[in-house]
Amino acid sequence: MARVLLIDNDAEIRETTAIRLQIGGHHVISAASPQEALSVAADHPRFDVAVLDLHLPRADGDELLALLRHNSATADLPVVFYSSNAPHATSVHGLSLADSRLTKGRPLNSLLATISCLSN
Repeated sequence: MARVLLIDNDAEIRETTAIRLQIGGHHVISAASPQEALSVAADHPRFDVAVLDLHLPRADGDELLALLRHNSATADLPVVFYSSNAPHATSVHGLSLADSRLTKGRPLNSLLATISCLSN
């Protein structure tokens, strides 16, 4: 069981993803914005992996990743970019910075498998 920080501004996708991850045995704490994610990361025990959307309000996934990397509590946190509508350049940039990238259109089983690999 991994402790997962899930960041997505779309409430329906965030809730569906969180439920599926919980069914898969993971403990999920969700955030709707980069600011909320940073606050949650500071207030909760260490996470095993973060799942974040590339397209967030006020800061995209790449910017949030940079902020997470500058925080001592989350500097080494494995990150999965999980997004739809990701332009190719952003996806490549994200791959160079994060541990894995999935799209929302893929089955959540792929996300579960990725989380399992990163949290072990």
